[in-house]
Amino acid sequence: MAGVPEPHRRLIALVQGYQTAALLITYAELGIADQLATRPCSAAEVAQAVGADAGATARLLVAAEALGFAARSGDTWHNTPLAQETLVSSAPRSLVNFLRHQGAFYRRWSRLTEAVRTGRRPEENRHDEAAADWARSFTLMLYDIARMHAPGIAAALVPLITGFPQPPRVIDVGGGHGEYAMELARQVPGLEAVVFDLPPVIAVTEELIARAGLSDRVRAVAGDFHQDPLGSGYDLALLFGVLVSEDEASALRLLAKVREALAPGGWVAITVHAPDNPEGRLRQALRDLHMLLSTDRGRVPDAATVAAWLARAGFVAPQRRPIEGDPANQVLVARRPATSELSPAS
Repeated sequence: MAGVPEPHRRLIALVQGYQTAALLITYAELGIADQLATRPCSAAEVAQAVGADAGATARLLVAAEALGFAARSGDTWHNTPLAQETLVSSAPRSLVNFLRHQGAFYRRWSRLTEAVRTGRRPEENRHDEAAADWARSFTLMLYDIARMHAPGIAAALVPLITGFPQPPRVIDVGGGHGEYAMELARQVPGLEAVVFDLPPVIAVTEELIARAGLSDRVRAVAGDFHQDPLGSGYDLALLFGVLVSEDEASALRLLAKVREALAPGGWVAITVHAPDNPEGRLRQALRDLHMLLSTDRGRVPDAATVAAWLARAGFVAPQRRPIEGDPANQVLVARRPATSELSPAS
């Protein structure tokens, strides 16, 4: 009997990926790795600690063992190095907040068929955002990911803001957790930054900045970037993950506002997917569908579209800068013209 053809095997593996996703989300939501972080435990001990059924917890641990996150010695279980690094809440590079928040997104994606049929976000997908802890959970989820990408992104931007007679000033518009501004402060001595976001988010931002010991150089400011002033005289404005929630008219208004907040010659930076990279194209397509599921008007513009918006908003010298360790993404930067570049008519 002939074996299963490779295309069929690949398709089956892709469509059943929801099973391992659900396993990891449940593992993080229950906090099982935290229970195994300091000593081996039996399945019954883990179940009692997390408020779960002992038999079902044992079955979940067996599945986690097959994925390489749990290991057993006799009747007890312990974390593997992979779990200790990624699934323990206190680990420096933990992804627990990221995984826990995926539960809401997991439910959203189950309604993709409805969203495609109607062209709108399903009404049920709004419900999670009414929870009191939504802003905190969402911000910490993004923070888990940002900690991995921030060093490479900051390194790509540092050459734009060094060599000035005065320490550079940065604003992170809609910056949420503030990790990108904080990483720039770590890499550029004397740099001062403002993280600007809505009040419920800024409460979390202040906590993360204080935890990083950067409160003297990175300041969290609450406001609505659609309505409130951003300040002025900045050398660099970060606009990461913001334009995906805006339609074209709103994006152009925001870019014009950011331009006015920059000093002449100042830069704006926007992350985009690498257009010629297969992984980048897939990420863009999936993220675009996520915007369909999660927003009323958002979508993920490609790099060419963002570059065209920047030109219409009065920016010049656009360039895409690679991010070390992340071939699927780039930083698109453009500059507010220096005073000497402006014509009398400007």
